[in-house]
Amino acid sequence: MQGGKSPKAQPFSEHVRELRQRLIYVVATLLLGSAAGYAIHGLLFSLIRRPLHAQLYYTTPMGGFNAIIKISILFGVIVTVPVLVYQLGKFLSPAFKRRIHTTRIIFFPIILAAIGVLFAYFVSLPASLHFLANVDSKDLQALITVNEYLNFVFAYVAGFALLFQLPLIMLFINRIKPQRPAGLMHIQRYVILASFIVAAALTPTPDPIDQTIMASPIILLYQFSIVLIWLTNRRDKKIAVEPVRATATPDTYGTPTSVLLPLPGTLITASTQQPQLIMDVFGAPQNSAT
Repeated sequence: MQGGKSPKAQPFSEHVRELRQRLIYVVATLLLGSAAGYAIHGLLFSLIRRPLHAQLYYTTPMGGFNAIIKISILFGVIVTVPVLVYQLGKFLSPAFKRRIHTTRIIFFPIILAAIGVLFAYFVSLPASLHFLANVDSKDLQALITVNEYLNFVFAYVAGFALLFQLPLIMLFINRIKPQRPAGLMHIQRYVILASFIVAAALTPTPDPIDQTIMASPIILLYQFSIVLIWLTNRRDKKIAVEPVRATATPDTYGTPTSVLLPLPGTLITASTQQPQLIMDVFGAPQNSAT
């Protein structure tokens, strides 16, 4: 928490005060981001409408204004998410024994979400709209309202942003309970089946092309997650086998200031200047013959 105090040393009122201050930062960011979104709503709307290649309409007097407000607020939410994650991480970090890398907490999920949004915008969304526009409906004419289109696009893009968090989720599971990459590869067939089920649930459209486009990155992300877990487990094993260095205070006879404690089963070697310290660490005989 703030002031360098441990979370146990702070009274409850201090926690409430700090939480209120961080919430103020989040709300202020949301308001400023929404104001910035309103200032550039024309540019944002043109970017959102580009994959459709058609004119949008509104059927109520407030329809156009509501669309502008919706775009502005959602832009503010997008800007606020990194700040919210940062403030939440800083508030909760003292409660964990291990130090939390706040920058990793922020940037890793944001990068994954950005990749998902770009994939949806440039690949999946145009293909889905093209498929829906070319469905055999000779007796029907499309009259798409702006609010319905915005709801469709936002739900579609948000689904891909959440979908691309799969590597982060699997790393979190691996941190709680270590997973074997070979075991993850063994259940790959079930992951493929589950990918199409999740794609059918997340996609706003029931067409098989859209579901295939959404299921494909799930399968690829699963493979990428296995590689990350393998690298993480390999790093943890290297850290586990490293020896631990213990420090000691030098005495007047020039005793060395540190000694390397080997792992069990390793050979202990020491120079002629270190025998007394090693005897002290591992336990010297009580009765020595002199």
